[in-house]
Amino acid sequence: MTISAAFIDLPRTDNLRAWCVIAADQYSSSPQYWQQVADQVGSAPSTLHLMVPEVYLSEGPQKVAERVAKVHETMDRYRTEVLETFGPAAVYVRRSTPYAKRRDSLIVALDLDAYSFTGEPADVQASEATVLERLPAREAVRAAASLELPHVQVLFDDPQGQVFSLLEAAQPQLPKLYETQLMQDGGSVAGWRVDGDSELWAKVSQALNDLPREPRGFGFIVGDGNHSLAAARSHWLHLKEAGAPSDHPARWALVELLNIHDPGLRVEPIHRWVGTVSAADFEAAAARHRQSHQQAPATEVQILASTGGEVSHAQVQVATPHPLLVKSLDEIIADLVQSFDLDPGADVEYVHGEDDLAELVARRGGVGMVLPALSRSSLFDYVATHGAMPKKSFSLGEACEKRYYCECRRLVAD
Repeated sequence: MTISAAFIDLPRTDNLRAWCVIAADQYSSSPQYWQQVADQVGSAPSTLHLMVPEVYLSEGPQKVAERVAKVHETMDRYRTEVLETFGPAAVYVRRSTPYAKRRDSLIVALDLDAYSFTGEPADVQASEATVLERLPAREAVRAAASLELPHVQVLFDDPQGQVFSLLEAAQPQLPKLYETQLMQDGGSVAGWRVDGDSELWAKVSQALNDLPREPRGFGFIVGDGNHSLAAARSHWLHLKEAGAPSDHPARWALVELLNIHDPGLRVEPIHRWVGTVSAADFEAAAARHRQSHQQAPATEVQILASTGGEVSHAQVQVATPHPLLVKSLDEIIADLVQSFDLDPGADVEYVHGEDDLAELVARRGGVGMVLPALSRSSLFDYVATHGAMPKKSFSLGEACEKRYYCECRRLVAD
């Protein structure tokens, strides 16, 4: 069974607003955001104390190691002093954001033996290419952790909404676990318990099992948190090779399950920005790319550039030999990086939202590339036909709409 109910932990606290904090990989270029979170949380029990925001990863190995060690110590303390376990169960979640009045999801356990990030047959597939070099550090953090917090969002393709219609109909009779406003313009969230031995869970589980797998060969793709889930699987495989039993807690990962067709789930393109270069430089690189792909159709791409402090717009023809335009743009960016000896870490940015892209171009110059919107089911079709997409191909909404940590799951036996 790919998806199952789990033993889940929630905090014994009256201050859920301080407890719930956005996923660690958000606002990674905004220390101010995370300082504001720290100021609001103070010493209250909070998931802020159970993770290391990625904005701090540039502090250096020793400082990061100190932060990670403190997180692990806090996990051990929270397990006895703060958290309370229930289950096996799932949590039916309703989230509102500044952009969507309602988004439904389900917190469940995902069997890592049913997941692949390397393309082999499995019921759960990575949606974006996995950078293998990023896994060992993440795996090391998970290996020493006694708790996990669900940051990973897993998508399924249910155009008729059959799975969540079952939960919506039953919601008035379900026990409410929590409801709170979320800090930093995150909207609000509420959760209801779905017991793992209930008739409702049996129906939901069956509906998930009945999702069509053919001709794609799988039922789920990872929408957000590809590297976190890959690190969890890598850790489990190492434990399994060392003789860990099949019921070891590391075999599963707690995830947020969403229907790709939920009207409250906004599937957004991730735009590109390259510093130092001009619009003419980009047009020249696009011309070289067209020359090397003369038989490919061309697509007009909107680019932004800064001229005299004003942001100008232009349309450039880009050869599109690939099913996804983003792959062609990444090839052009690679040409620019090589031609101008750019630093990919500093001179290439992946930007959510056209307004943010325009602001970046106005502030730092360079060239912005506006990606078109993606159709929803096509994400599944692309993965089925071509494998994982290029990195940073799409985003599930704006940064403030990302998963806020709330539920936890124990990775060790007490």
